[in-house]
Amino acid sequence: MSQFACTEFSALEKELKDDLLECYQEAQQEIENIINNIEDEGFSFGKLDTLFRSLHSMKGNCSVCFLDPLVAALHSLEEIVDGMRGGYIAYHYDLGDVINVVLEQVGCLLQDLYQYHGAERLMLEKLQSGLDAIYGCENDANRPSLARSLLEDIAVELSDAPIGAKTTSLLVKVNYNAVQQADIEQFRLFSAKLNRLLGYSEERSERILKLSQLINLECQTPVDPAQLSAAAYMHNMGMAVVLNCQDDEAARRQAELNHPMVGAKLLDKHLGWDDAVAMVKTHKERFDGSGFPAGLVGPLIPQGAFLLAISVMFIDVVWGKSGSEYRKSSMRAIQQVNFESGKGFPPHLVESFNAAIRKVIVARSQ
Repeated sequence: MSQFACTEFSALEKELKDDLLECYQEAQQEIENIINNIEDEGFSFGKLDTLFRSLHSMKGNCSVCFLDPLVAALHSLEEIVDGMRGGYIAYHYDLGDVINVVLEQVGCLLQDLYQYHGAERLMLEKLQSGLDAIYGCENDANRPSLARSLLEDIAVELSDAPIGAKTTSLLVKVNYNAVQQADIEQFRLFSAKLNRLLGYSEERSERILKLSQLINLECQTPVDPAQLSAAAYMHNMGMAVVLNCQDDEAARRQAELNHPMVGAKLLDKHLGWDDAVAMVKTHKERFDGSGFPAGLVGPLIPQGAFLLAISVMFIDVVWGKSGSEYRKSSMRAIQQVNFESGKGFPPHLVESFNAAIRKVIVARSQ
């Protein structure tokens, strides 16, 4: 694999390079905190301005220390954030992910240059080309999909890294065929629209999707991640019926009880999603048989339905309904999921959840 070097940076005194690394990590943490705050408590241009200034300082430090290849990538990221400040690029959950992941990967390249005097060129090229595509996109509505493409490219590159290579990435690469990809994009739009109508955050399904995929990786026998993705987007689609009930409480309750079946029927209209249909149909069932709509017990419930239900519980406890109601700690949500071990969820899947959350905590702390 081709590598690049920054010889003038390598020749700097160790104390100066140590200071640079410390400043980079501090700015990276500050930016991650801002993005998390935007997701938790809502968007504001003031937060974006603080993010931009932290990113600009980070770029300036790298420039002073002769890290020109990294400066170019940081500048492209800075242009995107500046576009958000200017109002001609809309902030989106996926763009927030891109900012965090790109800074993480640039930090890894910086560490490699510091320790080994060389870093992987292909990763840098992926970052640069992906950021340029996002910034240069003429249709702002297409930027989130370009952001997801960049995140997937980074995930592929990390999956090809040598065994033992250090990475704290929480990206999960899901491979779709052409038909599945078209369906998934449609499901994503359905989900975002319904979340708005029901008063949920538009990002709710994205958070549920990411967590369920992380838990799935920890399972001894994972389910098909493409099927799990479809279920994550479509699991709540039957709740659209509730919107027609208005003040009729009896009708509303019946619609809520029926929504897994309605959602499954809607998904079943798309060919090739049989496993996802089963997950949606049973995601309100419980391990002990006390769920609905059929009162199924234990092994009669698909594993993917449990992964979905665990993720829904955790995300809704932490973020609340609208996504701006962030009040409860992650530990409270972890406690609630573990309380359901052997009751709502199979114990071995709760252990998989715990393993996934441990990785999230470790990644956040680094």
